[in-house]
Amino acid sequence: MHRYLKALIFIALAAALSSSFCVSAAGVSEQSIKFAAYCETTQEIAEAVESGAEFVCFGSTLTALEAYEATQGKVALIADAESIEQAEKIYSEISMLSIKNVNVYYRISVSAGKATEWAQSKGVKLIGYYKGNIFPIAVSAISKYAKFADGAIIQMQTNNQDGVILHNSVTSGFTKHGAIGMFSFVDSTRSAKRTDSARSWDDLISRGYTLIETAYPADFAEYLKNNTAERQKLEASVNTALATSTQGCPPNRVKTYQSALEDASDLLSDGSSATYAMADARTALDEAVKNIKIPDGSKIQGDLKFTPGRIAWALFGIALVLSWQIFFRKRWAKN
Repeated sequence: MHRYLKALIFIALAAALSSSFCVSAAGVSEQSIKFAAYCETTQEIAEAVESGAEFVCFGSTLTALEAYEATQGKVALIADAESIEQAEKIYSEISMLSIKNVNVYYRISVSAGKATEWAQSKGVKLIGYYKGNIFPIAVSAISKYAKFADGAIIQMQTNNQDGVILHNSVTSGFTKHGAIGMFSFVDSTRSAKRTDSARSWDDLISRGYTLIETAYPADFAEYLKNNTAERQKLEASVNTALATSTQGCPPNRVKTYQSALEDASDLLSDGSSATYAMADARTALDEAVKNIKIPDGSKIQGDLKFTPGRIAWALFGIALVLSWQIFFRKRWAKN
């Protein structure tokens, strides 16, 4: 019995007092959030290009040639069409331009099947487009557009502020199929009742959309600067945490520290983490590291206190388990 008792006590103490945990900092990914700018004048296009937009969608007041000349060929163009017939017309106009290698993406408000069939017949680039709030159709759209091209860009919109396209059950399809999720704030009737502002951009980015279309490219460029700054702060906190020893620290604090460090490292390894998510992770990690460094003898909420009553109950529990083991072993031996 003494042999079993010693073994159980050793195991219990080892589990309770273990404070060694190795966490390797995940690779810090570069900023991978991109944005498109909706422009109605050549001046707006020039400002969007200067702000760092990856795409420019030219409004109905501009021709493809005017948009191309304003971009100086530095960014891709997005040509909108409400039907295959309209897309065909735009395609014909662009084909007749006296310029080569025009980088144009067609965004057509038709079904995925019709859009991909037309794009394949013309050999053009496509931005997949789905507007609605029906789960199976949204999932199917992602799958169909993803098969059209590697790294397909798939835009999803809804007027429902809590629509299915905002949920991980749908947006996880972007990662699954190696696609890029796009969301636009230009049309307020299709932007999930969200405004074209930093708070809304951050929200949609946190939901898995890494390409945002905005009518405020300069503001979005500022958002990206703040996002990058927050990433740098989080990286500094992770480095501090990794240099912190947990030796002799209460297990509950170590567990909190481990969890906070893991969450922060995951965000750093993702180049499209939302600003607020990184800020929350940083403050949680800083707090966990602070508690790790609290001198011995100080207590925080959750620390295990070895009172006479708790020790007595622990010994009683161990004795109860041992007594049952001995009882059943004796019965098995008799049988």
